[in-house]
Amino acid sequence: MKNSEQNTMEAQHINDLIVQAPVAISFLRGHELIIESANEHMLELWRRQHDIIGQPLAVAMAGHDKQTYVKLLYDVYKSHHIHYGYETKVWLNRNDRDNLFYFDFVYKPVKDAANNVTGVMIIATEVTKQVVARQLLEDAEERLRLAIEATGIGTWDLDMEEDVIFTSPTLIEMMGLDPEEKVTRQQMYDIVHPDDKLIVSRALEEAIKTGIYLYEARIIWPDGSVHWVKTRGKVIYNEQHKPLRMLGTTNDITERKQDEIMKNDFIAMASHELKTPLTSLKAYIQLLLASAKKRSDTFYISALEKSERQINKMTRLIHGFLDLSKIESGRLRLNTQDFDINTLINEVIADSMPAAPGHNIVFNAGSPIYIKADKEKISQVLGNLINNAVKYSASGSTITLTAKTEVESLRVGIKDQGIGLKPKDQQKIFQRFFRVDDENTRGQSGFGIGLYLSAEIIKLHHGSIGVESEEGKGSEFYFLLPLQG
Repeated sequence: MKNSEQNTMEAQHINDLIVQAPVAISFLRGHELIIESANEHMLELWRRQHDIIGQPLAVAMAGHDKQTYVKLLYDVYKSHHIHYGYETKVWLNRNDRDNLFYFDFVYKPVKDAANNVTGVMIIATEVTKQVVARQLLEDAEERLRLAIEATGIGTWDLDMEEDVIFTSPTLIEMMGLDPEEKVTRQQMYDIVHPDDKLIVSRALEEAIKTGIYLYEARIIWPDGSVHWVKTRGKVIYNEQHKPLRMLGTTNDITERKQDEIMKNDFIAMASHELKTPLTSLKAYIQLLLASAKKRSDTFYISALEKSERQINKMTRLIHGFLDLSKIESGRLRLNTQDFDINTLINEVIADSMPAAPGHNIVFNAGSPIYIKADKEKISQVLGNLINNAVKYSASGSTITLTAKTEVESLRVGIKDQGIGLKPKDQQKIFQRFFRVDDENTRGQSGFGIGLYLSAEIIKLHHGSIGVESEEGKGSEFYFLLPLQG
């Protein structure tokens, strides 16, 4: 008697749990699939009332459109295999309106202690919000894709673990490849111009470290024509900072690059033509200066020295434009040799002193530090950074140079006590033609190419360049170069 009461209480408890469950639940007993229990959520899905409890499912679900549903549940009962249904569409009347909802279903055979199937448990979970949210996201992504495609920008998605790339039709067309064939990452690398493959490889190495993929390079179409493209991407990492995917865009800049090449060719030609008269002018001024010094004519000595400094300034500017042209066309080459960086720094300081009479330039050279680099180009970088420090710091202030080894690199720093840089300007200071525009810099001469050239020269040496600055408290520009192995 006690066991019977206990069983009845347990059955009632289970039935209460089913009734109160936040999901749709029903239990069908025996091969006739008698509806033993069904909560309000399940009755709503079936569009039935409580009077179906105790009826066979086939009777309760009478109608041609329900036969498939009954057969599916009967197959679960017979096969002993669980069945899942995902995002099943169900029309329900809620708030006096018929609307479409989505449910995940589980049809699970229920077994007794002897492992015999006694019925089928049905559990349905509404997933309408998730499905609608995903559909909205997919719609937004599709609209974005169409918008991007309309701009002529190609998109790509690289699986970095499997080395599989998914590309948009616009990208395939931009690459001059067959739109009917599946493109591999190797194919896309193969069409890169031989002289630009190193640029692409370095960009990938940098992207893995920083998460930002960026380069401009030439590609060669199957018909032999050369085109310029610009690629931007972002790396997605896992929790262990292992790169998983890279998403990005590529756009055709042939036209812009051709304009730049024409402009750079003009700059190079004009700069080259200016070199000869400037050289002659400098020679005449030096002769006049020597004559003035013999006569101890202080007025002419001062005037001619100022003129010579202006000619030197213009000469540096012309050489800068020539180097800019070479960099833009990929024709700037390094002439490397072994030398002591401390000796070079002292030489550059000595050359810079006449242009900085009011500044105190300090460098405490330590033991020789030998590097293998282009001595003339590194001298140019040092001169640019010193001149920059002089230009943006007050007369009488100190400019301090340092050179030291850090792990496998040489670090050279040029620190001033000048106006400093705003954070937003620090991110752009090495861009071509960029100039800080505020009340402290207006009236300063220059085209904004010195720091850009310095950055490009350091990159050619496989080094890096940067700045640490606080507005109103000065800046330290620095560059890192690999030490000899």
